[in-house]
Amino acid sequence: ARQSHFTTHAFRFAEVCCTAEPPTGVHALMYRTAFKEWGDFSSSNIRINGGYELVKNAMNSNMLGVQSDCPHREKIQYGGDIIADSPASLHMYDMSAFYRKVIWDWGDQQWDNGAYAGTSHWLALNDYAGIGSGSGETVWASAPIVMTARHMQHYGDLRLLEESFDNHMKWFNFLLSHFDKGMKTKGYDEELEGYTKEGSGLGDWLTFRGRDTWLTHQSFYMATARAVAYIAKKLGKEDEIAPALQLASSVKERISRLYMRENYGSFLPPESGGWQMSPGPEMSLYSRVVPGDQRCTVLRGYFQRKGHTWPGSDENAFVREMSDSTKKEMIESGEVTKRGHDWSMGWSQWYGFNEGIFAVRYALKTLSDNGFHNLALSKATGFGCGTFEYMLSHNATTHWESWWRSEDLYSHNHPMLGATAEWMVSAVAGVALHPMTTGGREVLFWPRFPNSASTIDFAAATQGTRRGDFSIAWKFEGLPEDKDLYDSAIVKIHIRLFVPPDGRAVFRLPEYSNGEGVDSTIKYATQLPSIETIKTSSSEECESRRKAKKGFDYNWEFDREEKTWVKVYRKKAIGTACQSFLFHPALGDVTWSSPETVTGGSDNGLEVELGPGLYDVMVDKWQLKAEVKGTKDWRIASIKQFYELEDIGPYCSDLDTFDWNIGDASYII
Repeated sequence: ARQSHFTTHAFRFAEVCCTAEPPTGVHALMYRTAFKEWGDFSSSNIRINGGYELVKNAMNSNMLGVQSDCPHREKIQYGGDIIADSPASLHMYDMSAFYRKVIWDWGDQQWDNGAYAGTSHWLALNDYAGIGSGSGETVWASAPIVMTARHMQHYGDLRLLEESFDNHMKWFNFLLSHFDKGMKTKGYDEELEGYTKEGSGLGDWLTFRGRDTWLTHQSFYMATARAVAYIAKKLGKEDEIAPALQLASSVKERISRLYMRENYGSFLPPESGGWQMSPGPEMSLYSRVVPGDQRCTVLRGYFQRKGHTWPGSDENAFVREMSDSTKKEMIESGEVTKRGHDWSMGWSQWYGFNEGIFAVRYALKTLSDNGFHNLALSKATGFGCGTFEYMLSHNATTHWESWWRSEDLYSHNHPMLGATAEWMVSAVAGVALHPMTTGGREVLFWPRFPNSASTIDFAAATQGTRRGDFSIAWKFEGLPEDKDLYDSAIVKIHIRLFVPPDGRAVFRLPEYSNGEGVDSTIKYATQLPSIETIKTSSSEECESRRKAKKGFDYNWEFDREEKTWVKVYRKKAIGTACQSFLFHPALGDVTWSSPETVTGGSDNGLEVELGPGLYDVMVDKWQLKAEVKGTKDWRIASIKQFYELEDIGPYCSDLDTFDWNIGDASYII
């Protein structure tokens, strides 16, 4: 068979012509760099699973020598894309050698004055968006130093820190001498007078909203300083730590001084004309920029953000070309609303995604970390424009570049919005590297649970590390047969955890969204079973389910004769739900220790340290409740119930999370 050794093509369908009979023996060979795949995720929710698969498929087809933006067109290694979606790729794969090369790619093209470009080989393409003097856009050009800190957290490669440190210090010093005057040259007023729409820069790329480019420039200037301090600390370079921390603090205070709107209880630009830009407060809440004593106020104000109708050309054509009955159904569901005198599709703040490549991560993580995991779930499980469901319903198999349909401009294979996948693992299932770890030595098990079992009733994930694979699985048990009671029943939560032989973990015990704890019992396996054998059996059973196509089950097709869109029900594999190996029947013969009871308290954040082993945790009484739904125009409205709350829970007032810690790689930015 003929096979090209140099040229690859990206496609979903290929036409083979000019044969009398359909050809046989035609195969497609998938190419990507040969790193190990070591992370996985599954849940009971087909839309969330489908979103995870969209990201992974896009990742797999954009990792060939470089991490490209899309495999069929530009094939460029953009810094912003890597910063945005690397939390997901670091979960899915062992990227130690690959990202070491990425960091050196940037070092090879660094200018003599210390400026990094926005791409790993210099292109004039986006120079206009930087601060001048050869610098790429600040976020994009910060990729090598931010990725070096993330690399250390995952792989503990001190040699990479030592070899790249001089390059990063050149970038740091370049920003010190060029950033402020460069921003002024680009038209940003020091007090942001007249700043009501995006300025020079790329910012939160492809958000439905306008882009707050000043905030992203400043935040990644701060992130560079934090990363220098983090790396210098690991290398024992004490002389570089203080100046870096001083700069990081100075930029943080600059952002806070200009953005803290105490009269309005939010964290937004000084002039109200810019209040709808993205990122909103979520990035500054996540990265510990919002002053600690104002975090609860800002979080409450965040719930006032709302969606809007969308004038996209493909969406408008879809509405025009749907049947009256379909339009009526979509109006009743809230997917279609009025835009002036015309019907239009809309994007949602709380029941879908509107954020760009950075804020989508900060929105989900901020909500789940601060006691509003149910709202993060509602974004990920929503329907209509700006959701996983929307892509899947239009036959997507890889993640799109935009949340809206684009048949003529934006790519349909582009993982830059893919940080959602890491949130699924860290919050929906509940495993992530501990923020303070290096070399992947320790993970944080912190599963968050939905209000209602109708949203999701089980989830599982594995996070690979150099120490071995850490795994978690949880499920509701004792669910009533009547699904109408999934909003009110008292059930059990069953959790299993696996810590590899050379690993350590911190397990945050189950608690309600208001921080109220519950009693849990914990026991461990007195002798480990053959985990790899059980994994193999579980994987084979999951593959059987996928072959039976138990995943997403419909898509829109255009009837060319009737000239209308028709919903077709068709079984697919993508999104198929599979239970974890941790609940495989083969574990039924495991001998467990005597259970120990841990009493829940009223203070959130009760944690247990775990060594290597297999653990079983049970919560006997867990109260389910209905999810919150917005009021008028619910899909695109704000959520009045939350921004009017007097008490929005204890998480935002947790003193331990007010400030960034120099040893914390997760919250650098």
